[in-house]
Amino acid sequence: MKEKSSFLATAIVLLALTCASAMAQQPAPTPETTNDEAIGAISGQIVNERGEPMSGASVLIRALGNPTTGRTGSADAEGRFRVTGLEPGLYLVSGYAPAYVFQPAEFDSSPNYYRIGDSVRVEMIKGGVITGMVASATGEPIIGVRVRALRIRDVKGKRTTGPQFGMVERTTDDRGFYRIYGLAPGTYLVSAGGAQGNQSFQMNPYENDVPTYAPSSTRDGATEYTVRSGEETTADIRYRSDPGHTVSGTVKVTGNNAASVMLMPVDGGFMPAANGFQLPGGRGFELIGVGDGDYQVVATEFPSNPVTPTTIPEFGISEAKRITVRGADVSGIELITRPASSITGRIALEPSKVPECQGKRKPLFAETLIELQRHEKDADALAPYLRMMGGAMAPDPKGVFVFRNLTPGRYRIDPRFHARFWYLQSISIGAPASTTPTAPRTATPPRLDPAASWTAIKPGEHISNLMITLAEGAASIRGKVPLADGATIPAGTAVYLVPAEADKASDVLRYFVTNVSSDGTFTLNNLPPGRYWSVLQNPFPSELATLRRLRLPESAEARTKLRRTAEAQKSDVELKPCQTLADYQLSFK
Repeated sequence: MKEKSSFLATAIVLLALTCASAMAQQPAPTPETTNDEAIGAISGQIVNERGEPMSGASVLIRALGNPTTGRTGSADAEGRFRVTGLEPGLYLVSGYAPAYVFQPAEFDSSPNYYRIGDSVRVEMIKGGVITGMVASATGEPIIGVRVRALRIRDVKGKRTTGPQFGMVERTTDDRGFYRIYGLAPGTYLVSAGGAQGNQSFQMNPYENDVPTYAPSSTRDGATEYTVRSGEETTADIRYRSDPGHTVSGTVKVTGNNAASVMLMPVDGGFMPAANGFQLPGGRGFELIGVGDGDYQVVATEFPSNPVTPTTIPEFGISEAKRITVRGADVSGIELITRPASSITGRIALEPSKVPECQGKRKPLFAETLIELQRHEKDADALAPYLRMMGGAMAPDPKGVFVFRNLTPGRYRIDPRFHARFWYLQSISIGAPASTTPTAPRTATPPRLDPAASWTAIKPGEHISNLMITLAEGAASIRGKVPLADGATIPAGTAVYLVPAEADKASDVLRYFVTNVSSDGTFTLNNLPPGRYWSVLQNPFPSELATLRRLRLPESAEARTKLRRTAEAQKSDVELKPCQTLADYQLSFK
């Protein structure tokens, strides 16, 4: 038992690292990453869904580069908080109060990051409740069985395409009742019994069963329950007592490295049917409580030595092996891991010699966000938490960043920074590094422009020459759409900026979009100097609704149509280096 506990502790540390969306090795800031800005604070207010202050609520502030640690604070009688002692960087801010939940972001959306000096409004909402009774086929209460609620859709009904580790679990009482509170609004599946990838290593008579989904079915026939803020939903379960099968085998690893094993349904889904760990010394794995069906089993190898909170280990990943479970155990599975892929890049700063740009604030690497976006159609059967290993990070003090443990697929780099007079000039990448160090040098065709296309990464490939160039000399526009007295701008109105020069037409980094406020004002920042056409549209195409969508390879045709529209309207604007164009007027045409 001691051996299992020690191994499980290591695994928990690993999962804590991999489940974080911000993955980086962040050394302490040095004079190279700081300027005259001193240690500072983030302040704000915590309120409920009605905008009322929440006295005594807690706030947690976590640095992007070290998501497993953070600073906490408490709200005063007015719900206000101030957390001090923060170094320059990017931070996630969340709140906590019993029975309340921090307003969750929509699935697959990027979180908001904050810097020192920012004021944050943290909104908490009253959590929903799922409750009910678990009974046997004869109506007798099932005592001490674990019941789980898994959120599969957000409040808008959007289904997640990635993993979610927010499964909430409670155990039934001596009457067979359970109550799960503090749930974020959305749609849930509710199940009882079985390990379902969460073995407790404690005596439990139901852990070897196939989970029973409410009201009384396998996962295929499960009912979906809607949870609303502050409301209670009943989900009674008639327990089936279906005995599960065992899937076992071995993982070939390097030395004394450890390995986790995950079983994923072939028909899709983002949660495993079962998972576990290979026993130390390569003594194999055993997954319990598996129902009949078709699955893919995959192994992840990781170092057995302790993992520090700021170090991401190098993983090995096996190919997915398909198996079928039909009324019997499956044994003798052999999995062989191979090194995962990675991307190493660097940010270069290109200063300007234009007199108007001298003395401007440079971007701080600690406040620069590098996001790695995986193509949503590149689904695979690999461990779900490894699909998250892209996420976001900040570069080190020299501007270097590394995305490790990537699965094969298509990716795009999306850098974000805070410096008004700088702009994203280019993203470039050379030939890929060989996956075999001794392989002979061969002529490799250059990769497509990573700013305008997806970068395909092969198994075990290590890209080590990605370059992001930020240039000084950015311009900005402060504009307004003229309105009649008492009029407001229709919701969803947007301003687009497209390159007017023919040689820049295919440069996606010259396309910009921003929403227009109800009072008619709008702002465009970090614009490369040059000549543009501006367009005011409502409604606008959904594929051009955000800057990220506007620049996607799939939006190339929409960008071409947009540029033709802008050319026809001929609303020209010439931007000079470090220029702030104020009082810019733009009307519908």
